[in-house]
Amino acid sequence: MATHNQVRLIGYLTKKPIVLNENKPGEEKILMNIKTARREADGYRGEYYCDVIVYYSGDELMPKLKTYDQFDIVDIKGVFMVLPTMRKSICPACGAINYKENAVSTFVYPQSVTRLGSYTEFYDNKLETPDSLLMKNYQENSNQCLIIGTVITDPQYIAGDVDLCRYGLGVDRKYYVKEQAEQHSDYPWVYSYGEQAEWDAKYLRKKSVILMDGFIHNEWYKADKVCKACNHKYIVDEVGTQFTPYSIEYLSGYMTDETLQKEAELAKLAAMADK
Repeated sequence: MATHNQVRLIGYLTKKPIVLNENKPGEEKILMNIKTARREADGYRGEYYCDVIVYYSGDELMPKLKTYDQFDIVDIKGVFMVLPTMRKSICPACGAINYKENAVSTFVYPQSVTRLGSYTEFYDNKLETPDSLLMKNYQENSNQCLIIGTVITDPQYIAGDVDLCRYGLGVDRKYYVKEQAEQHSDYPWVYSYGEQAEWDAKYLRKKSVILMDGFIHNEWYKADKVCKACNHKYIVDEVGTQFTPYSIEYLSGYMTDETLQKEAELAKLAAMADK
């Protein structure tokens, strides 16, 4: 599979970082929720602000990250990672805990972090909100993912109020988290919209290689559940992470208008032969 995985985030911490296993050398981990702003993306009508989870377990950046606080504005360069996780829901009928199979969580693992300042330091008069500050000053670079990946599922075009095309990517890792040394690839989902969705559905196939310049964001949806203890059906709110392109370049293994025309002609001949 192809390899390129680069993420740039400029945003503010929505709350103080969470430190796990604090003061245990070699075991400390930190979680930060960073609010970012996206640029315009063809056909996408979702929120302009995107919360992104940042996770770090190394030693080099840990002392710096532990000093950060709510509303600090940070510039992060790193990679995204998709890891298996346990997601549970509670049956409203019997109270049993049910776990979702094949659940994953997506986060950004920083390689460098720079504190740019704090909303509270520079905007104490509150004439500007943290969100408006983010949009006005950092929108262009606030949430950008550059990925070279291989399409691993057949693109699925879904027509509706907002037309979209979704497909999975395979991206080899070139950077490893120590507790995930056994994992060598990540498998994010791409959701394209508008004209880009039409192109992706038409020209991409399994094993196509693409370069995507896009952004990372979460989408909430309703999921149907069946309790394994009592078979009661219920609905829960779940969140999934998507990568949506600002632009895509097709690198290899994609269809062309010429190849599509030849396929159509062959299909027509085959249909005539079957009559």
